[in-house]
Amino acid sequence: MEMPPPPPPPPPFRGPAGSGGGKPDRKTVERNRRNQMNTLYSRLDTLVRSGSSPSSAAAQVVRRGAPAMTRPERLEEAAAYIRQTTERVERLKERKRELTAARASSSSSGAAAAPEVEVQHLGSGLHAILVTGSAAPASDEASFHRAVRAVEEAGGEVQNAHFSVVGARAIYTIHTLVVEVGIERVVQRLKAALRGDV
Repeated sequence: MEMPPPPPPPPPFRGPAGSGGGKPDRKTVERNRRNQMNTLYSRLDTLVRSGSSPSSAAAQVVRRGAPAMTRPERLEEAAAYIRQTTERVERLKERKRELTAARASSSSSGAAAAPEVEVQHLGSGLHAILVTGSAAPASDEASFHRAVRAVEEAGGEVQNAHFSVVGARAIYTIHTLVVEVGIERVVQRLKAALRGDV
């Protein structure tokens, strides 16, 4: 007696879109992709706005009544911001290299000299303060912390700060947020702290 052939296997179950049972349909994939792109554009806009210069911020205010920027315009604005920021950073690095090279020979003598303070405006209230002077190895870190504290006490909001020692010279770099009219007060307080007057 022959056995009947087994029944064919059931077709694979395809659950509704979004369920974990099967591959999402094309519409779901496209919707997720658009949502992800919108999130990325929103984050990009936030980053560009938070770091833009005062003139760019004014342009944003004027633009509020105008139609929203297109995506290519937003990308172009972000690219311009990145280029400007890169140029600023390169200028600061070059200036730091120049100062280090110019003072390397004189620093080897170990002669004490009054610290030099240079301020560069980076936009949106952000300033880079570069301090160069003789480094006493035992007190260099204490002097650096005294300089940062002086900037904060004068009303500056320190974003980041670091120091390095080249030969017998110390180089402090302090990035601080401070209104334009208050930067002179910050510099005076910093110089006084470096002299040990405060």
